[in-house]
Amino acid sequence: MPFTLFEKLKAEAAKAGRSVNAELVGRLERTLVESTNDVDVRHIFEALERLSARNPEMRYTFGVNLGGELEGNPAHIQNGKWTLPANQISQE
Repeated sequence: MPFTLFEKLKAEAAKAGRSVNAELVGRLERTLVESTNDVDVRHIFEALERLSARNPEMRYTFGVNLGGELEGNPAHIQNGKWTLPANQISQE
């Protein structure tokens, strides 16, 4: 692997709070796995976690539309930590 590419990967891994190997495996999985709604939602959650960790003073809030109805209790993420409504599964 070219050194400059490795350094970029290492920087992104540090931003995401994971090892270079975990970052590499995650990126490979995302490019090699056929896209599904579950995969796309996971990418959104991972992006929210990274944004939140980079910007701890900001709080990201979103709702989920299930069966045409907007979930009344929005989820929040701040400083990389999730706050989910009681009726949703928590992020590990």
